[in-house]
Amino acid sequence: MKGGDGMKQKLVSFMAVVILLGIVTACSGEESVDLEAVEVELSTKPETVIAGSQVDLQALFTGMNVSDKAQATFDFRIGDKPILIEAVNEGDGVFSGSFTFAEKGNQTVFIHLYEEDIHITKKKQVEVQ
Repeated sequence: MKGGDGMKQKLVSFMAVVILLGIVTACSGEESVDLEAVEVELSTKPETVIAGSQVDLQALFTGMNVSDKAQATFDFRIGDKPILIEAVNEGDGVFSGSFTFAEKGNQTVFIHLYEEDIHITKKKQVEVQ
């Protein structure tokens, strides 16, 4: 019967590990984020961006739950120098800010989202006339 007792002990140990893992997973409460599924839509007001005129930017993040504690930054590259503008968290994954593009042409905007230990960067283009 000792062979049976060993098997019971292994089964009890296995069940204890499974229960412990279940408790740890339930307590962590963290939702995994598929970073590939996260998208950002960038819109401007006015829609036609004019060099030398201030434009309001709005970034909408989808593909993940964005909390009210999340932060975002608009990152503009002028030459080799980055200009960072802190965005306002409007809620529901929407962030806003303002900027004045000095030159005409397609301008690159990097949008950084910081949510707890996640940092996502998305690259967008703005046509400036």
